Amino acid sequence: MYRRFVFWVLFVVGLPLWGKSDTLYVSHIADRTMLYDIAYCTTSALNSDKDSLQLLLQQPQRWQRLTAKTPSFAQRSHWLRFFLTNDTDTTQTFYVYLTNANQRVTLFYAQHGQWRSITSGTLIPTSAWAVPYSDNYVSFKIPARATFTIVPRIAHEQGALPFWTHFVTPKPSWGLQLQKPEYHAERILDEYRRNMPEFQYRSWIQGALALVTLFLALLYYQYRHRIYAYYGAYVLCSFIFSLLKTRAYTPLGQSLGEWPLLKTHLMESLLWWGIGAYLFFMTELLDLSKNHPNMKKWFLRLAFVLMGYGGLYLIVMLLTNDLGFQQFSFWGGRFVAFPIYILTLFWIRRSVRSPMVPYVIWANVVLGFFGLLAWLRAGRVILEGVKLPANVDDLLTLSFAVVMEILVLSLAIAHRFRLNEKEKTESQRAYFQELQTKAANEKRIAETEMLALRSQMNPHFLFNSLNSLEYLIVANDEQKATQYLSKFSKLLRMILSHSREEAISLEEELNALSYYLEIEATRLGEDFTYRLEVASSIDTASVMIPPLLLQPFVENAIWHGLMPSDEPEKKLAIRITQKNEQLLEFEIEDNGIGLKKATEIRNRSTMRRKSHGMEITQRRIELFNRNYPNQLAIEVVDLRKNTHTGTLVKIGYNLWPSAAI
Repeated sequence: MYRRFVFWVLFVVGLPLWGKSDTLYVSHIADRTMLYDIAYCTTSALNSDKDSLQLLLQQPQRWQRLTAKTPSFAQRSHWLRFFLTNDTDTTQTFYVYLTNANQRVTLFYAQHGQWRSITSGTLIPTSAWAVPYSDNYVSFKIPARATFTIVPRIAHEQGALPFWTHFVTPKPSWGLQLQKPEYHAERILDEYRRNMPEFQYRSWIQGALALVTLFLALLYYQYRHRIYAYYGAYVLCSFIFSLLKTRAYTPLGQSLGEWPLLKTHLMESLLWWGIGAYLFFMTELLDLSKNHPNMKKWFLRLAFVLMGYGGLYLIVMLLTNDLGFQQFSFWGGRFVAFPIYILTLFWIRRSVRSPMVPYVIWANVVLGFFGLLAWLRAGRVILEGVKLPANVDDLLTLSFAVVMEILVLSLAIAHRFRLNEKEKTESQRAYFQELQTKAANEKRIAETEMLALRSQMNPHFLFNSLNSLEYLIVANDEQKATQYLSKFSKLLRMILSHSREEAISLEEELNALSYYLEIEATRLGEDFTYRLEVASSIDTASVMIPPLLLQPFVENAIWHGLMPSDEPEKKLAIRITQKNEQLLEFEIEDNGIGLKKATEIRNRSTMRRKSHGMEITQRRIELFNRNYPNQLAIEVVDLRKNTHTGTLVKIGYNLWPSAAI
């Protein structure tokens, strides 16, 4: 109580020292009034607040007349003081414009010793703004016939680790402006109107970046190629950067404004992270692993350094909010990075042999051109106060420069994709040709082997036939020997003719088989009978089969099944049926001793007679099935029914995809 009494005594005593020039009357206020035209000012420690205000008001000698040239200090709090008297009969509302240079402005105002405060500024969360649509204003109401003591405090935000903070720039601005409601409303509407084209263009740019980011994410998910991941990371950094530039009065801007410190300093980190991702992308786009390994190492090292610096910068700024370091990083980083950037482009142009190089050069020319225009416009070097047709000057932002670059790089990726597809197609074609050549060689080898087998088959058949002829001559059966020799000569001509062919018609095979059976019937006598049955649905002239397909099985049935048999009548049946459109079945059935007993006899025999024809035939079938789509399947059945025995051989022949081999 005593302290408050002393404060008001000193305050009243000090009024004459300050004079009346710092008092504003509502009835005489213009639409806008710069506070440095009327206010007094002083400074205090950066972390001071309301308690310091009371101490400062008790020290009138510290206050000095404020002018536009009064110096401010980056690491101090700045106080202004003036009086506002409402000499009207109604409550009046006023707004104080804070300027974007001030991170925190706390407006203290008092009536009858009761102090209140309103806070706003660029580092104040959205939910704490004095007005809901902007961080650049505070508002207050003054009742009729009342006088307010108004003391704004201007200062930068102090970081969590203030001992790291030693910046001397930038300095807070004295440029606070008192505005009447009518002027304020007109200014806000004019600001919305002027910013609407930029807002529309920015929304379009953000949408384009969002779609490209999503598209690249889907491409990476589908193909798992690092080029899409790196390029997607670069576009994502650009997209988030554009979001952080969103106007504060938009819903998105207000949502992002809840973390003003992060929003303010993340943009610089995103810039370095984006450049790092861009360098990773360049190593893949230019295929530096193959075209220039040393440059790839340089790019990767530089990328890690830049991305590490971006992370370190963000941590330092979040902890210190050191605006001097922020400015040093902004300008120093660019002065260092820009020459490296230019030299790297020249190095790529001269040293890298890749069809992607022209795209890289053009993309960076586009980025540099539009980025330079954006920086010049933002720095008010060009187009200050100038509106181009369709407000295209509002397109000149760094995000738009990135979008233009992305268009060129997208063409580069498409071109690279076409080249990869072409290379892949050529590789597949070469591989396919290699496979064709290999298959052709294997087929030629198989055909040569089959020809050799057929060459073995012919002497084997001739040997058996001459044995039969010898038997007839020894038996002194001249008539049968003569008939046998005539049929044998015809069969021999057919065998020699067929041995030069890869395939013969079923009709030719059956003709040769008929001659062979007639010869064998001559040798075996009247107790041997045979029957050859062909289904009427089979066109024997058009069905093509390997030569000498059936003869070895028929020979095997006669020599190993029928000749050792005690049956009074030795029967052999050959049936050819068509199971379906793609399958023929050949059946060779005899009533001989059967498969099991024939095997036992061969095993007991001291002079085993090898069935060379069957061995050769089995090998031919294996080669045939390996090299032709018309597959052959063999099944041998040992027939036993009561006292009757025999052997049934089934040969399945697949006609698909065609009847020819």
